[in-house]
This record gives sequence, C-alpha cells and structure tokens, in this order.
Amino acid sequence: MRHLAITAAFPIILAACAGAPEVETEPATDTAAPSASSGTLSVTDETAATPEPAKQLPDNSSLPSILVTPAQNGKGISELQVVQNNPMARAMMEAVNEYLTKKLYDVKSLEGDANLNSVVQMQNDIAETDEDLSYLASLALGADVYIKFSGNVKPGAISVDLNAYESSTARLLGSESAMDDDCGGNDQTAIAECLHKAARRAMPLLEKKIKAYWQKDLEQGIQYKIIMNIKGEFDEEEIEDLHDDIASGLKKAFKRVNVNVMTAKTIDAIIYADGNEFPDSQSVYSAIRGMLKGKGQTKKINLTRKLILMDIE
Repeated sequence: MRHLAITAAFPIILAACAGAPEVETEPATDTAAPSASSGTLSVTDETAATPEPAKQLPDNSSLPSILVTPAQNGKGISELQVVQNNPMARAMMEAVNEYLTKKLYDVKSLEGDANLNSVVQMQNDIAETDEDLSYLASLALGADVYIKFSGNVKPGAISVDLNAYESSTARLLGSESAMDDDCGGNDQTAIAECLHKAARRAMPLLEKKIKAYWQKDLEQGIQYKIIMNIKGEFDEEEIEDLHDDIASGLKKAFKRVNVNVMTAKTIDAIIYADGNEFPDSQSVYSAIRGMLKGKGQTKKINLTRKLILMDIE
C-alpha cells in the first residue's frame, strides 16, 4: 500500500504528467390597424428584437474560500513540491478543486501566489515557531478553510482521506473517506479518473460539515490572525503595560479575542471582527494602529485577507 502525499516521488512511475440618417418609425405592433386618413389597413413591420433579461451572476459571498493541499508527513518537502512532482497528488487536488469550483466556492491555489513562501517564512520568523505549512499557507492565501488530502493506491482500488480545518485556528472541522474499488489500469488517466470518483463520494458529506461550521461561525464575526512583533526598546514594566493596553484594546474593539502567545517579543492572537464595522484586514489593522497611538509606533509588515503581520516599536 502506497501513500499519495508522503513524498514527491511516488512509487508508481507516471508520465509528466457615419451611415444614412436615422428614420423614425412607429412602434411595432402585431395587429393591423385602420389608417386615420383613408380607412385602409396598414401594418408596421416588427424590426426590434425583444432584449433578453440580464443574467444574474451566482452569489457565492455566503460561502467560505477554501484551499486544497496534500497532507505532509515528510520533513524538508513542501506541499507545493508534492503537487509539482507527484502526478497522483496533482490529480487528487484537481479532483477536489473541481468539485468545489462547480459548487461556486472561491478556491485558492497553492501555485497562485509567488509571495507565499516569503509570507510563511515571515510569520515563522516573527512568531518563532515552525507551524503546519498548510495552516500558514491558508492564512497567507486568504482561505477561510483548508482541506488536506491523502490517499492509498493498490491494484484495482484507490482510497482517499479528506480533512477540513478552520484556517485561523487550525481546528479540525470534519473528516471523510471514500474508496473506488473498481479501478482498472495503472496508467495516469485511469488512476486520475478513480481519484475523481473517490473525491466525488467523499466531498458532499465533508461539504455539509464545512457549511455547518461556516454558518455558525459567521455569527461570531470574521476571523483574523494577528502577529505582533515587539521590536522597540521597552523595559519589563513597559512591556507589561503594553500587553495590558493591547489586550484590553482588542477586547473593546472586536467581538471576541483569543490570545495564543504573549511574550516580550511576540503577541499572537485570533480576533473576531464585526463584518459591518470591519470589512477587511486593512480596517482591522487601522483600528489596532489607532488603539496603539501614544503607546508605540506600528508598522505594517504584510496584510492578507486573513493574516495581519505588524511590528510595534
């Protein structure tokens, strides 16, 4: 039995993979009408086509944005490298992305942002942690939820495992598994089709769990992860005062605050903001900046849809 997302090199070898003046006419009619002067009948030609009603674009504003990424078990190999080097991993990712896209979700791509690695590294440097890259990538790319996939391949059968997580906290939202035990052939096309079948079986149940979380969580507010890097020259008492000011200020400004880490160098917190008052990360950052005026200089390092990196000096 072989795992789909452990290494970039999968055991099964697969292929790399000014015209005339306008003349006024009477309004068109589909019936004959008597002439006012002669009493004879006249018919006006119907030349104007009835305009089609404008098509409304589907509204997906009530759905979370989602990132799909391989589960990563090996050290030194990123999720992006797995997808780039493993045809089966790419096929699995494309199968889940295809399902979500058809359902009108905003699907984020691991390959869609050239600055992804620098943002992830910056967060690690500031927070002095080595966190799950899928979690950090979802924050850097602005996903509300990320789905990790893995799978096993054996002759005639393929199984997949899908796990959905909340981006801001990495909380597990739900898991689903599915198997295609009627998978014939070992070529890339056949295996990719089997992966699509398995994904189509697993995703509807997982989607229900994601939607249930999303609707409930929206009531609490829009989530943002905030990393504050304390760089100024503060003594111990000043650090304590700064901590108190930040904690109390965040609680006053936002609906809910969860502080993960608070040290002399770093503050790592999740805030829940009222979407009507704070529609995006810039408005959240501006509120924090105003809150800290007179207590320390703030500097914006990086803003994404879900992640705010900043310095305090």
